[in-house]
Order: sequence, then C-alpha cells, then structure tokens
Amino acid sequence: MNGDVLLEVEGLSKQYGRGRRAHRALEDVSFDVRQGEILGLVGESGSGKSTIIRCLVGLEKESAGTIRYDGIDPTHPKHGELDRYRREVQMVFQDPYSSLDPRMTVRQIIEEPMLVMGGFSERERRARIDELMAIVGLLPEHLDRYPRHFSGGQRQRIAIVRALVVGPRVLLCDEPVSALDVSVQAQVLNLLKDMQRQLDLTVLFVSHDLAVVKYLCSRLVVLNRGVIAESGPVAEIYANPQDPYTRSLLEAVPIPDPEQERARRARRLDRLAATA
Repeated sequence: MNGDVLLEVEGLSKQYGRGRRAHRALEDVSFDVRQGEILGLVGESGSGKSTIIRCLVGLEKESAGTIRYDGIDPTHPKHGELDRYRREVQMVFQDPYSSLDPRMTVRQIIEEPMLVMGGFSERERRARIDELMAIVGLLPEHLDRYPRHFSGGQRQRIAIVRALVVGPRVLLCDEPVSALDVSVQAQVLNLLKDMQRQLDLTVLFVSHDLAVVKYLCSRLVVLNRGVIAESGPVAEIYANPQDPYTRSLLEAVPIPDPEQERARRARRLDRLAATA
C-alpha cells in the first residue's frame, strides 16, 4: 500500500422519501480508500453500508455529498470519464444465487462485461477468462455450464471473475461471504486476499462480521444508523474501541476459548452493574 487516496467519499448523505415519511439512511459520511489497501465498512443491518456501495456504483443517487475517484467525479463526469470509472470500479454482490443470470452459461456471464466495455478481441477475451478461471480454481469445462450446476462458493468465485475480467483497480464487495457456509467463507476470503495481492487491487469490503473484517482488512470504518461511529486501523480499534457502539459490536463476536468468553461476559456484566 502506498498511501495514495484512490477513492474518496465526502459528506455523503442519502434520504428516502419526504416530509414525515422521510428516512435518513446516511448522514454526512466521509472516508477514503487508499491505493492497495482493503478497507472494511462494518455495521449492523440498516446502518447504511449497502447504501454507500449502491451510491458508489450509481444504483442510488446521493442526496448530498461528493464521490471522487482518481480525479473523476462519477456523479458529474466529463466526456469518457464514466466509462473509465465503470471499468476500473467493479462490484461483487452479496448473493451469488441471484447475481448470476440463470439463463446464461458461465462463459457468457464472464464475457458480458468485456463485450459491454469493448476494446477486447475474441482472443483477448478467451485468454483473460482462462487466466482468471485458473486463478480462482475453476476448470475450463465449467465455462459451458449454467449457474445451477454450482455451489454457493463456486458461484461467488464466478462472480469475482466477472468483476475482475475488465481489469479494475477497485473492487467493491457488498457482504460477499454472508450467504455462504462458514467453511466456504474462509475459502472465498483467502481467495480475495490472494487476488488483492496478485492484482494490486484496492478493496472496499462491506460486512457485519467483525471477525471477517479483522482477518481481511487493514483499516476500518464503523457505521451506526447512517453515521460514522469511528474509524482507524483495525488493530487499534480492536484493542481500544472508543465508541460504545463499536464496543458492543466487538463484544458480540464469539471467542472460541470458553474461559476467555466467560471472562469477557463477566467484565460486561460488571460494567452494566456499575451504570445501573
């Protein structure tokens, strides 16, 4: 990681509805993602994590604030800038069962972004697909099969290949392992970590699971009801969380050692008793 800011979000707000029915999903959210890092964006359901991702890829229109990517404002792009942004910022969705078109073969699914973006010859498309399929551990014969023939973990690998096939610099991952079994989650996380190093990717990783974020990410942004509770290096936040909401999230993470878990529960009860 060289520390250069590649993606910056400043003062991002999002409101749904108007008047009494208005709901503020995001309120003045600001953070940056640095070249070559994996930044974690965590919070409970409804905290605004996915709304941020949807604003970044243009699926939602922000109510206020700015998004900047390497000199580009994708909400007000100049000629040709939006095409570059869409090529260089790609997304892996949460549900591998609904994010792949069941009527298309794996080859068609993976090849489609290259055809949409243009600039790839047939030979280049085939070479790129074969290279990435090998990296994620899928076989050439898988290309002519349909999504229904694959497990959840395999489908998410296909989704990762689809996101990477046009050569992005940034990968936006919206809870990409939450729909998978625990054993499969570890495989996909290791794959993401390896590919981030191999391809020099910058990753924004959204999750509600702090154990996953601790394993994968170098920095962390904690969201609570659309507002940033705190942010900083993962090690520092885990060792000394400053916000009560962050502490509550960390206390909810199970500890495998039963003695440590009992000690943590006792400390939590002591704190509650002291404030009663």
